Amino acid sequence: MRHTLLPLQERIVLRREYYKRIVLVLSLTLSLAIFVGMAFLAPTFIRALSTEREVGGNTADVSKGSNNNDLKNVQQSFARSLVMMNSLKEGQGSPRISELVNEVVGIRETVRFNSFIATKVSTTTFTMVIQGVSPTRNALLAFKSNFESMAVGNKVELPVSELAKSSNIQFSLKLNKKLK
Repeated sequence: MRHTLLPLQERIVLRREYYKRIVLVLSLTLSLAIFVGMAFLAPTFIRALSTEREVGGNTADVSKGSNNNDLKNVQQSFARSLVMMNSLKEGQGSPRISELVNEVVGIRETVRFNSFIATKVSTTTFTMVIQGVSPTRNALLAFKSNFESMAVGNKVELPVSELAKSSNIQFSLKLNKKLK
């Protein structure tokens, strides 16, 4: 039992009044939120509507054929883009320098490389200048023969003067690889 000084009838009336006020405040808050949301969305809606009208107008002009010059310019631009894309696609088919360097590094065995310079001379030729140290003459000759036997057209330019020593040979050689 509640201890209030108000009679039961007045408490019931006050509760109804309280609930009415809660509903009123919630409905006003909800309507304010909807109004603010609409105010923030209005500029975006207007921009989208104007873009739609502009695109619709351009489409109508193109379908009527009134802007043949513009249409021809767009078609020429697409044709140039297509040619560029095809040339890029063809360029992807040839091996990259990093792949070819990995092949050379994979066959080196005990030969150590200090530095190398790799260049793609043409679309069919790859050149690499390598400096390094070979523990033995046989290891350096094995590296040379392994590279030359990898593919037809591979050549190694190794100066004979560098083969005078039999161990710890410092060398500088030039590799020429023909691409497929």
